[in-house]
Amino acid sequence: MSRFTSRPAIQRGILLLAAAAVASYLATRDVQQQLRPSGAEIDTRLNYALMDFEALLLDDSGTLAVTVKAPLLRNDARSGVGTVTRPDILVRQGPNEWRIAADTAVVSADREFVSLAGDVNMVRYNVRERDFIEIDTRDLLVSVTPRTASTEARVTILQAGDRLTATGMRLDMVNDRFELLNDVSAIYDLP
Repeated sequence: MSRFTSRPAIQRGILLLAAAAVASYLATRDVQQQLRPSGAEIDTRLNYALMDFEALLLDDSGTLAVTVKAPLLRNDARSGVGTVTRPDILVRQGPNEWRIAADTAVVSADREFVSLAGDVNMVRYNVRERDFIEIDTRDLLVSVTPRTASTEARVTILQAGDRLTATGMRLDMVNDRFELLNDVSAIYDLP
């Protein structure tokens, strides 16, 4: 004996199945919306690490002012402090380009101070005059907005064959000036 189902019965079955699927979707959507916090309740601060990190910072006129590259950047959400491994920083200030490299850097939570640790190498290249100054030191503190830097460590400055050494330095990248603090000595290359 064969059994056949009428066409209206099949259509009713399909409609009931579709209605059950829609009801199931609506029921789970309401539960998901109840479990999801509102935008005001979400903490957007995260711990994260970025590999092969690169950041471009623009000045008020939209001109590229600072480039930061590093193989690794870590951010701690609780403190807001960032740690950078082997940072390579390029600061553009008028005709000068300052390239700064260090072993590590720690960026303050307000992004206003960068503490460069270990060996620090700075090269200031003047694009117009095509000359450069190289500064080697350790443990340099950079203030971002005024574009100044300071250290209490031993400093060596090389420029066109001249060599200055000192203990401690204050540097103003905007005005292209540095002040050597203690135990200053100089060796000049006479033409």
